[in-house]
Amino acid sequence: MTAETYDHTTDASLSGARDWFAANGLSRPAEGRVLGGVSAAFARRYKVNRLVARLGVLTVSLVFTPAVYVGLWVLMPADV
Repeated sequence: MTAETYDHTTDASLSGARDWFAANGLSRPAEGRVLGGVSAAFARRYKVNRLVARLGVLTVSLVFTPAVYVGLWVLMPADV
């Protein structure tokens, strides 16, 4: 299979997901990482300052983590 004919959207494997991220310009750089390099990848992809990207990732993590927990708390049935 060539890269032109390979459909990344239907591949549900880990390698398919990594191929999709790479095809969309999101790969963790070897230099400039803090922890895993995820925010550095977003900074490079969207051409923003790394500090701004790190603050954005931190803010999103702090806001959405409690929201996901509350959503699961509401949706998950309690033991009787």
